[in-house]
Amino acid sequence: MSMFPIVTFDLIDNARADAALVEWGHWLEGCNRPFGRQSFGISVHDELLCVAVSASTVNASCGGYRRQDVVELARLCSHPENRDLTRVGLRLWRIVAPGCWTRTYWPVKALVSYSNNARHTGDIYRFDGWTKVKEVPGGKAGVNTGWTMPRKNYEAKSVWVFEAQP
Repeated sequence: MSMFPIVTFDLIDNARADAALVEWGHWLEGCNRPFGRQSFGISVHDELLCVAVSASTVNASCGGYRRQDVVELARLCSHPENRDLTRVGLRLWRIVAPGCWTRTYWPVKALVSYSNNARHTGDIYRFDGWTKVKEVPGGKAGVNTGWTMPRKNYEAKSVWVFEAQP
């Protein structure tokens, strides 16, 4: 009997999570938000195969909640040869992340995430019991005064919410 686990799901270094997101081709790449963040990983035989990144929301509110009441699943990605672990990563993150976030930042009333409508339907959230609460149309965001950065194009997305368990 081995003393070492075959499969683990645990907090990992943010830089390690970002490197995996880039290497595995996540369309948003690493999560470079300058505020609250925690990264989790699923490893099999000590090889990182899935990452899930928690972060505070960019906007002051999301899914009908204030920023201080939620934690966002900002990234979820699996190694290209292990895409089936994405659903496992989502479920484990949903169970574990709220408690970790509460111990470090603030109590979590709900989990939130976005699905980019051009990239996937969001079924992964629906199959896991999340509720789609809003459709956000694509468009431009940001300020364009001529001397600042140009406005950024955004694709349509859906907002998903899962009520945190006590």
